[in-house]
Amino acid sequence: MTQYRLLLRTEVMQQLAALSQAAKTQGPGGLRTREFRGLQAGLRALAEGREEEYDGKRLSYHRHDLSDCAELKLAVIPETRHNIELGPSHRLIYREFEPEDGGLPYRQVVAYAHRGADRPFEEAASRLGRQSGTRLRVVRPSITPDNHAPSTVAPIRQPLPPDLRIALAAASNVAPASGAVRLTPAAEKTRTTPGDRHGPRGREL
Repeated sequence: MTQYRLLLRTEVMQQLAALSQAAKTQGPGGLRTREFRGLQAGLRALAEGREEEYDGKRLSYHRHDLSDCAELKLAVIPETRHNIELGPSHRLIYREFEPEDGGLPYRQVVAYAHRGADRPFEEAASRLGRQSGTRLRVVRPSITPDNHAPSTVAPIRQPLPPDLRIALAAASNVAPASGAVRLTPAAEKTRTTPGDRHGPRGREL
């Protein structure tokens, strides 16, 4: 089973911290506690390559083109309508990139939210700068590096984009598969500031 290094967007890192803080004041059945545990479980699954356990699915083009992303479906809160279970309540959206240092491949966590009103997908599109009606040019390999047919669960692994390359170059240490690297807003805009010269820190999950 392939393992991965995680890169968390600033928004996701802030959300993780906020949920962690809220969980300390709620009981185990509180909404924020459930969301915190759901996000933790999703991050571990991504790092350990267990997306199939969470009904993972590669995304496509609808209102926005997210065909370079995939989702995990996380059962955070039970939901029913007319006594019919509606399925997993939350979605975790992520992308995947080739390593350039001979290490493990990367997975970038883009958004985590309740599925209502397509919120996870709208947030992911906004954060990735995807314009409605604009299609991407995504490289679609016919086979994977180990000569197996490409999975329809995980994202299509793409070359590392320039903004992430710059952010990683600025980092003194990239977190292992069980950790996550926080990308600062400046790094996400492909530039660094003097206060960020030591790069993003790793965070154990």
